[in-house]
Amino acid sequence: MTELGPVAWPPAPIRTERLVLREPEARDRAAFIELLASPEVHTYLGGPRPRDELERAVPEISERRPGLFVVDLDGAMIGMVKLDRYDGEGSGHVHPDAGEAELGYLFLPKVWGHGYGAEACAAALAWLSDALPGRPVVLRTQTANERSMRLAAKLGFTEVERFEAYGAEQWLGVWSSVTTSG
Repeated sequence: MTELGPVAWPPAPIRTERLVLREPEARDRAAFIELLASPEVHTYLGGPRPRDELERAVPEISERRPGLFVVDLDGAMIGMVKLDRYDGEGSGHVHPDAGEAELGYLFLPKVWGHGYGAEACAAALAWLSDALPGRPVVLRTQTANERSMRLAAKLGFTEVERFEAYGAEQWLGVWSSVTTSG
């Protein structure tokens, strides 16, 4: 069972043309710390966490976190994709009783601009569509985050609303396998 509902976790690794989406492993610890401490990655996420704090907080052996995929390129973690239950805090639900999922992702700056985010997120959305057919997915990002806005459009998210939070304009979009495949 995951935070998204009655789905067995972890699924078998998901393979794309260039990537593998898999469950986190102990060998990913350094990459997780690099992601969470990166000023570039956290430009639109409230800023990075201090590396020394992360060294103490991130466990040596990763715990099972349903909905969290490590994005692996040639045997090394380059990012992560997360599917969580959307809480709707600060903005309305797209479908009040649908139990939307929320897509989140972080990638190391050294791999930006190669299409890995689109490839990994599309694979995660396809997996969710097979596991929970018709489940809507939302994505929130700052409108100032041009890369994230382009990725949302490329993945087929459509704007639901814009709202102010964290001192910046936010964007909420929705994706559904029902509307994107038909």
